[in-house]
Amino acid sequence: MPEIAAGTLLRLDPGDWSYGRDLIPGTAVAVTVACVRDLPNRADEWVWVLGHRPECDYPHVDRHPPCMEVRVKVTALHDQRRAR
Repeated sequence: MPEIAAGTLLRLDPGDWSYGRDLIPGTAVAVTVACVRDLPNRADEWVWVLGHRPECDYPHVDRHPPCMEVRVKVTALHDQRRAR
């Protein structure tokens, strides 16, 4: 799994993610990464990205819980790292 630093802005295409709390399936998503967690049974294909919406006013405040939780394809994270 690629290392994605906290604070990285990920721009995900509709096919890059499969589930997200309060997100509309089939849309592009942007998330400022707080952390990345493996999925126990599918860690080779999917991970959970926890973070904040880019317009969130509180991403740098201590103990502010992530606004977003989105299941992302590991290949999309590799693509994001190559795009830098």
